[in-house]
Amino acid sequence: MTPEEPRSTVRRFVEGTTIEDLKAYMRPFVERIGFKLNTDTAFVDMVLSSEIEILDRDGDVYCPCRVRTGDVRKDADIICPCIPYYLDDFWAMRKCWCGLFIREDVQDGSTLHGVIERPEGPVETRVAAADDLCDGQGRVIRVKGTQIALFRVGPDEFYAIGNTCKHVGGSLGDGLLDGYEVMCPRHGWRFDVRTGATDHPGADVRTYPVAVRAGQVFFTL
Repeated sequence: MTPEEPRSTVRRFVEGTTIEDLKAYMRPFVERIGFKLNTDTAFVDMVLSSEIEILDRDGDVYCPCRVRTGDVRKDADIICPCIPYYLDDFWAMRKCWCGLFIREDVQDGSTLHGVIERPEGPVETRVAAADDLCDGQGRVIRVKGTQIALFRVGPDEFYAIGNTCKHVGGSLGDGLLDGYEVMCPRHGWRFDVRTGATDHPGADVRTYPVAVRAGQVFFTL
């Protein structure tokens, strides 16, 4: 491709996508993970206008305040809404990087304009709605680049352990739960979700604090 030739793009949204289209598309997703559009509606429209310009130029709604690397896989984590990729940081900051989305408990999103750093120390992060998991079900969550296996054993019992089986790397969040034990989907090694213990020497996994309040599951790394 010569410098004069236009760069080809593959659009993820149709031609003529509007600000209201993006709001309707993104709102249900972010609400499921504990966020909402900023209450500063003028600011929201300004950010989404920038995203539409990026969409027309580059084919997707990349975050307007992050620099693209040009690597499709790496840049996937800055496609808006990018909240799941930085959930613990955004939960601590109470907003996403650009402030398009704020935590659902924030009343005035304009007070967070300019916030670019998360507080020091561990932060309790909302990782799921309790009803997202049925009794006896597990799922894999990612917090600050760490994969965690979250389990619901009973109506009010949630546990979190390291997701990786130390045998050959099986994903425990995808395993079968038998009471308080999860069986690794690779070879059936059993781990107690309360303690992370297994009967294989040196293969115990880490446990993490989990709390449930008002139907929401919170996790501390």
